[in-house]
Amino acid sequence: NGSLVWCQNHKQCSKCLEPCKESWDPRKQQCQSFCEPLFPKKNYECLTSCEFLKYILSVKQGDCPAPERASGFAAACVESCEADNECSGVKKCCSNGCGHTCQVPKTLYKGVPLKPRKELRFTELQSGQLDVKWSSKFNISIEPVIYVVQRRWNYGIHPSEDDATHWRTVAQTTDERVQLTDIRPSRWYQFRVAAVNVHGTRGFTAPSKHFRSSKDPSAPPAPANLRLANSTVNSDNTVTVAVVWDRPEEPDIPVHHYKVFWSWTVSSKSLVPTKKKRRKTTDGSQNSVLLDRLQPDSSYTVELQAIAYWGQTRLKGAKASLHFTPTHAASHKDPLGKTRKSAMHMQPPFKRRRPTRLLEIGAPFYQDNQLQVKVYWKKTEDPGVSRYHVQWLPEACAHNRSTGAEASSGITQENYIILQDLSFSCKYKVTVQPTRPAGRLKAETVFFTTPPCSALKGKSHRHVSCPGETGPLRPHSAQSEAVHAVPTGSAGADRGRRRAGHHQNLLDARPHAAFRAQTPFETSASSSLQAFSRKILNGSNTEN
Repeated sequence: NGSLVWCQNHKQCSKCLEPCKESWDPRKQQCQSFCEPLFPKKNYECLTSCEFLKYILSVKQGDCPAPERASGFAAACVESCEADNECSGVKKCCSNGCGHTCQVPKTLYKGVPLKPRKELRFTELQSGQLDVKWSSKFNISIEPVIYVVQRRWNYGIHPSEDDATHWRTVAQTTDERVQLTDIRPSRWYQFRVAAVNVHGTRGFTAPSKHFRSSKDPSAPPAPANLRLANSTVNSDNTVTVAVVWDRPEEPDIPVHHYKVFWSWTVSSKSLVPTKKKRRKTTDGSQNSVLLDRLQPDSSYTVELQAIAYWGQTRLKGAKASLHFTPTHAASHKDPLGKTRKSAMHMQPPFKRRRPTRLLEIGAPFYQDNQLQVKVYWKKTEDPGVSRYHVQWLPEACAHNRSTGAEASSGITQENYIILQDLSFSCKYKVTVQPTRPAGRLKAETVFFTTPPCSALKGKSHRHVSCPGETGPLRPHSAQSEAVHAVPTGSAGADRGRRRAGHHQNLLDARPHAAFRAQTPFETSASSSLQAFSRKILNGSNTEN
């Protein structure tokens, strides 16, 4: 790949590669509008490469037969096509003397390289990489040849083409070998290779024999981002909560099922004996579970573990844990703490100033070494509203007599926000105001009370430092209490100290979709070879 690397690092030659990247659609965008913003002064190389790319996307390989040789429908005096890409298969749009029809070309493989010969050879390296090699016959043209490598795979003890994924391009190279770094245990892989030059391709080789790594698969990872989704207070004052998590993106083997364990403590009392620990299982395709009949104002610990099977061997993943305290409003004489018989929505588990359903408060939970609460609302029907301004502050706290608390605020485009680093035993005021370019709309306000720190001082929270919390609620000061970090996951969490008053970075922004990593197929090919490679891959699907 020396020539490709040289071109990529060369000031002028690298301009030829820009149109080959998949960040734009050459069928919809003009070359000039694509190249000029990238290279305002000198864009000749980019334009030339772009025009050639558009050309080969519309003109198929091979030559049209002589007009007088057309027969049957191909000889009809009609204009049934204007370009090759309107014809199916290898057919081209050719003249028949009185019109244009789709015809089978002559000399389809003129100047086209031969397919690689012999069976592909595999070598598994100690580093975990897979070395794939092949041999090619003597080229019939002087143009350089580039090899496109595709693969598919299936899970399981035995290879199966019926259960395999779609073919997916994994490499493009000028060498007769490629090293792949993302080979996973427990998968049966098949490969195929196509040779391409500026004249076209003869297609892919037959699928190779199956290959599987000699390494044993790993146990599934610990569930990520274990959290509470919502909670409901039932008519008997028990609480039902939904616990959710993120499924692993690509484990060595699929998760068969999840084990869920939960135990609880009552404030100032010891942990329930292990023999009374509750447990249940849920299917590996799920990412949520409902825990019902929980006792309010009790500290709960939930542990989640993924289980997979490799043959008769059971593989247990590491556990993830979550701590939270379900709360209801029964002691506040507020009927909103009760669940209506026909209620299907998440019920407000905390005291409210007025009976409004516009804002909802989830059950507080202790995660990532901090007390958190989720506030959510129904999005406004005003199409001009794109963001929501959220403001919150503690109005009174049981353990602090001074005044002067400052309000914190944030902006989100979602219909929810998670407030983090909250203080214990405090009454909070939250205001949500829709915003639009022309101004702000009417704000909505909700109140809630956080649980006492002592509710968390169970076996798993013995390091939590709790301030004095006796006495009635008092106005909260700007100097918030310090909360010692407590690891809540099996892998451990940040063991530093967090300040509950540090509220500014509390937006629960969804992670931005990562830009897809460029493969060698996108960054290491000259424009002409890249274009033809795209052409043969046009019908390929992505790997599942």
